[in-house]
Amino acid sequence: MISTALVLISVSMSMQASDTTRAAREAFTRCLRVYVDNSTRDHKTLAQFNTDFPNACANEQNAFRQAIIQRDMASRSTRANAEEGANLEVEDARANFNDIFQMSLPPEQVAHAAPAAAAPAQPTVASQPAAAATGAAQPPAQPH
Repeated sequence: MISTALVLISVSMSMQASDTTRAAREAFTRCLRVYVDNSTRDHKTLAQFNTDFPNACANEQNAFRQAIIQRDMASRSTRANAEEGANLEVEDARANFNDIFQMSLPPEQVAHAAPAAAAPAQPTVASQPAAAATGAAQPPAQPH
């Protein structure tokens, strides 16, 4: 019983030690959270937020990005793949906090800010009925 507990503790400690990006990730997301909270408290519009947000937390973002690149290159990833992975993780974090800010806005402000995004210019296959997309003939509907 005691030996099992010791094994579990040592495994969890080794897992924490191997996460070289944890501190940088937490610092970056903490900074983004504070920025979004302040923007919400200050009643920023979506346009104001979208203008300022890409430049927020630049130091924390760079530290996080470098930590990811170092981790991935230590795992024998190429520099290009490591940078691509870092860019994706940074974009994902920013997208999540952008969504959090937009959810805090009144619906009419979000609707007025992006009318083009609401309706695609070209209908997609998913928006068409199956018969129209495939050309398959369907039997007439049967009354129940």
